Amino acid sequence: MKQILADYIEICLKFRKEYLSKPERKQRHILLTEWAKAQYVDGNPTIPELYEFWDKYKDVSYNKIFIEKAIVPIVNEDFQNGGIEGLKFLFYCLHGRDGIKYISTTSPVSIFSKTHNYKYSSIQLADMVLEKEPDNEDALKATYFITKEHLWFSIHEIPFGVLNGMDGANISDIPNMLSSVDKFQAISNKLKIDNDEILIEDCRRFYVAYREYLQQVDRYSDFEDYLNKNNIPYERYCSTYHYE
Repeated sequence: MKQILADYIEICLKFRKEYLSKPERKQRHILLTEWAKAQYVDGNPTIPELYEFWDKYKDVSYNKIFIEKAIVPIVNEDFQNGGIEGLKFLFYCLHGRDGIKYISTTSPVSIFSKTHNYKYSSIQLADMVLEKEPDNEDALKATYFITKEHLWFSIHEIPFGVLNGMDGANISDIPNMLSSVDKFQAISNKLKIDNDEILIEDCRRFYVAYREYLQQVDRYSDFEDYLNKNNIPYERYCSTYHYE
């Protein structure tokens, strides 16, 4: 085991995993900060060594300090050389975790993206893996959970409008948004997840309806008025939309 990993786990084993007192948390933080600043003459671990270490100690390694110090440099070196093995490891780190972890800014994928000033989104990084390995389950799941969150968010203000990101969607946005729904359905089917029908149907219905509304916006007081006058069913406010 490379010294950088041995030193890290030695620090972790000095403390309980949970319920640390404030002085204990402070002491652990001091030790980990010193570890993060240290230089190691025997170099960084290889990607296979990271897999081996992660499988044994992932419960104490899923944190920003460890990811930035021990994982990102190795992944970045492989990435700069055109490889995907490092990216595959980033998505592997999410294996077996709740969907919320996939969309969190503290995920290994998001932390790696941040080091590149968000030049590459998590979805784009997953696509790089899937382009070469279309059946990579870890990358597929990341795309699934992230896209699902985007789709839900896009309609959470119904009946007031449809969003594309943080802004209201434009007519020109709708084709790509509908393509995202198609891609999401394909991934959902590939992963054999069968509880997304309502979300998929809602997105398609509201995206098309919003495009039609924008094309004749002067005829209606607002989008809700359009929905009502065209007998398009909806439920009011985001709290009524629950997608498991």
